[in-house]
Amino acid sequence: TPLLFGRRKTAITTSNDDDARRSLRTNVPSVIPSALRADSSSSELQELHWLDQDASEKDSVVLGEAIGRGQVVVCIPDIASIDECDTLFDAALDACDDRGPVARGRSRFSVSDPTAFSNDIVLSCDEILLRVLDHIDEHIPSVYETLFKPSKEWTSRQPLNAQLEQPTVPPLDHLAETCDGIRELYMMGELEWSEGEPAINVYEADGYFGAHKDHLALTVLIPLASPLEDFAGGGTGFWAGNRDVDENPQGPPTMTLKPSPGSALIFGGDVTHSGMPVQEGLRSVFVCSFSTRTPASAADRLHGMQAPPLVSPNFKGSM
Repeated sequence: TPLLFGRRKTAITTSNDDDARRSLRTNVPSVIPSALRADSSSSELQELHWLDQDASEKDSVVLGEAIGRGQVVVCIPDIASIDECDTLFDAALDACDDRGPVARGRSRFSVSDPTAFSNDIVLSCDEILLRVLDHIDEHIPSVYETLFKPSKEWTSRQPLNAQLEQPTVPPLDHLAETCDGIRELYMMGELEWSEGEPAINVYEADGYFGAHKDHLALTVLIPLASPLEDFAGGGTGFWAGNRDVDENPQGPPTMTLKPSPGSALIFGGDVTHSGMPVQEGLRSVFVCSFSTRTPASAADRLHGMQAPPLVSPNFKGSM
């Protein structure tokens, strides 16, 4: 029996209060300083999908370093509820209704774009992202220590930029003293974001996102649609090799992950990956890539979810 994929509709139940966003950020308790904790090894807290099997067999693995080297993709389960995923998915589908034909079967919407999403959706995305950052700071503190905290080694630990160059401008030193984790960098506006992100992507039948690298320290990708109910095909493909594999890889991906809605995939900026073609139905993800802000960061990459960004037609999928 063929699967029947249908568009879902759910009611948005989050608050319309303009002050709710500040409340979401200030009411979550602070985490323990990352320098005092080690990475959790519990498989109940996160799943490790290794691209480098040799690295997985080492007696001691620092996950922040393994992520930075493109050796592993981490999956954090149950970050968002099914209701939250449905709400964001439906909002993105509504945004698609107001848009004409798109290239490559893919539509992308900046979360902070008021022509696409209401304040309720922004608040929901903000809360979900904070849960991811809190989990990383609490259970994988080496991610902050290795990839985000200002240090003499910071530039050498960053992925290559879009020009395939190693970044040379480090963050301001005072951030190491004022921020204990990625959450605090986020709340202080000290993150640099990929163009137009955080964003929600929607893939229709035959829709895909070609192989690419994100070129920032960390990517968070949260599926909003179910591979069992909403689409066939799809998923995120990953190629092993990190910098040894360019953005035009030969052959199929080393692995393709299709986690359940509300899970969070996290991986490094040198990893070549792709939104695999959807065969049928509709697939949607909430995604953002980010690094610690530096004096060299472009002004249009510092908005986060605070203001509508300037984006190119290529970002929106209209080219």
